[in-house]
Amino acid sequence: MNWTYIENRTLEEKVNVTFQLKYRKLEDNAAVYKRVFVRQMIKDCWLWLKLNEASVSWKDFPRRLDCQAWFPGHEERRGVAIVLVRLNVPCARGYLHFSGLNTSQHQYIRSHKQAHLCGKLEELSDTDRHIYFPSSHTAPFLHLHGSPMFAFSYRTVDYCYNMTFLGRNGSFELKPSDDLECTFKIYLPYGNRVALTLQIGDSTSTGTPDTAIDLQERKSGDIKCEGLLTQLLDGESAWWHCTRPGDAEKQIQILSRENKVVLRVSVRSSSGSALGLRMIYKAEAVDEIVG
Repeated sequence: MNWTYIENRTLEEKVNVTFQLKYRKLEDNAAVYKRVFVRQMIKDCWLWLKLNEASVSWKDFPRRLDCQAWFPGHEERRGVAIVLVRLNVPCARGYLHFSGLNTSQHQYIRSHKQAHLCGKLEELSDTDRHIYFPSSHTAPFLHLHGSPMFAFSYRTVDYCYNMTFLGRNGSFELKPSDDLECTFKIYLPYGNRVALTLQIGDSTSTGTPDTAIDLQERKSGDIKCEGLLTQLLDGESAWWHCTRPGDAEKQIQILSRENKVVLRVSVRSSSGSALGLRMIYKAEAVDEIVG
């Protein structure tokens, strides 16, 4: 195989590379066949990360002053969660800049505030080490400048991966799915508790709706649930409930001990059932504090 490099700076700075492949077929060894391929070369350091989950370090990048790498997921309307695990570079010698839409059409989604990251990892805040970009019409990307030593892991996440509620009341309904992972954080002013109502179950079930509260106290280790797993973190307390395919819809009402709670919901079901959840909350004032 031969290839040639032709640079034509008069045509919008395009650079092409031509590959010429000559080969013979086993059944016709006398004849020589030829194929020619022409590809446009990207002069800049532009990379596209293809895997939905991977670990990346400075060793994966060519030695260039500037590089850009785009993250996957936006075509499937998925967000990206990034964890920076290593960083060591004087700010005068380089930096990392994770960039993307840091606002969302949904008022409950918080994403990463863009910043140039340099210095040492232990000098960074937790929000600069854990970076989240919600799903959008454009892919988030990394701008690498200079020669930093770094490493990070990333994975694409669901549309409800990181949702924060700050109002005195609100609601959210999950779309039925057989594979989902969500986090809802509710923060109320001091002196209030969260009055939370969860409507969960299989919408295709013909059983009688159940209103009994059967949240289980959370224990150490992973919780196995083939269905919809709901976990509620309320201060030092943690509770969970597993809804399985075919379970009738039920309503669970909870009054928190503190002014903030975290609700984690994951769906793992291979039966194709219509497991869903609707969350409704409102602030309930503590008379001894608010009056």
